[in-house]
Amino acid sequence: MSRYSRRAILSRLGAAVTGGSTALAGCLSRGRDGGSATSDEIAHGDGPIPLGSLVPLTGSAGAFGESMQRAIDLAVEHVNRSGGVDGRPLELYSADTETNPKRARSKLVAMIDDHDIVGFVGPYSSGVGTTLAPVAAAHQVMEVSHGNTSPVLSGMGYRAVDGQRLKYYGRTAPNDAQQGLVMARALTDHVEADSAAFLYVNNPYGEGLAEKARQAFDGEVTSMVAYSRETDDYRGTLDTVFANDPEAVGFVAYPENGRTIIEQWHEGDYGGTWVMADGINDTALLDDLSGVLDGHYLSSPIPQRTASHDTFVSAMGGADDVQLYSSHGYDALFLLALAMQRAGEASGAAIARHIRPVSHLGTTVGVDEFATAKALLSDGTNVDYEGASSDVDLTDRLEPVVRYSILQIRDAEPTTVEQVPVSWFDGKL
Repeated sequence: MSRYSRRAILSRLGAAVTGGSTALAGCLSRGRDGGSATSDEIAHGDGPIPLGSLVPLTGSAGAFGESMQRAIDLAVEHVNRSGGVDGRPLELYSADTETNPKRARSKLVAMIDDHDIVGFVGPYSSGVGTTLAPVAAAHQVMEVSHGNTSPVLSGMGYRAVDGQRLKYYGRTAPNDAQQGLVMARALTDHVEADSAAFLYVNNPYGEGLAEKARQAFDGEVTSMVAYSRETDDYRGTLDTVFANDPEAVGFVAYPENGRTIIEQWHEGDYGGTWVMADGINDTALLDDLSGVLDGHYLSSPIPQRTASHDTFVSAMGGADDVQLYSSHGYDALFLLALAMQRAGEASGAAIARHIRPVSHLGTTVGVDEFATAKALLSDGTNVDYEGASSDVDLTDRLEPVVRYSILQIRDAEPTTVEQVPVSWFDGKL
């Protein structure tokens, strides 16, 4: 275990994790008179810029949260040691989503009410993301998710401001419309299945991905079955999935419940081949179930590696300390800072207007190069951030399009059997 243990992070968050929606880490943003800062003072003043992060340290996606939070903290450290945004340090308020939409919403509202945040990184789960996006837009706070992948989020977060339609929701993680296509390709080309069922977590992440895969699969779809995270007995669910003897199952899950489902599938000797979405790509799970899952498949985004990737991994302490979507968290925070630097203003509307230009147009900058970016922007030269997770070229819907891999599990190791290039998705999304 690294020195950045989950216990240490939970301790740092303190009441933010245990005290509900009104107790969050940090102190209230203050204006020059010692009272609460106005929105104009935050946007154009000289005090710290309040930002937030919401990651899953507990709940069904808790396996990934520690690394995510560390990566976001690292980006704040890099920006602040470069002098901050226009000389203003970033002040980060963090909370555990608990992988629970209602709890996460309460914590976000508290961050906005108590700390006047202008933007935030998160959440990871799409089920939480669809709950937070309307809140962000209503309060004109810029949200950049590092892990939401549901297709429905492409159309969320819009609000009219001064006659302009701004999108207050963006993401550094890819849209699962891509992964649905890749899952169907794995079922057809690698499993060579003529029939398949789809088993998915009953939230927007699971529903959106499974539906895209169903639409793209050329064979017979025997069933579409949603599972609940509120149980630990999935034998009845598995009976439904395998009632019509599918040759394969497209599986969209999180590690906590996914582990239980796979164990009960193995115990019940149901048969069939699994093609699993990236949400279950957890090292500990694959190690523990290596004898069970060998020969089965995973789909996973594998963005074009940038020069920044190795810099990020090194700064995190090595590959063993980097978990799923942590690099996306670093990129999300860095893009928020770059957008404010370009705009010369710390507000949600300014970030919404300027985040796409700093992602894909201009002179290349990367991880821990905020000082370079500031110098370029001050000279009127735009920057193109190539991040830790990918080149992060955001589309007009503020999301990247990336490569994918189809992996087969061999001796507990996910081994690439095919890379699906970005060009393959042209005209399919």
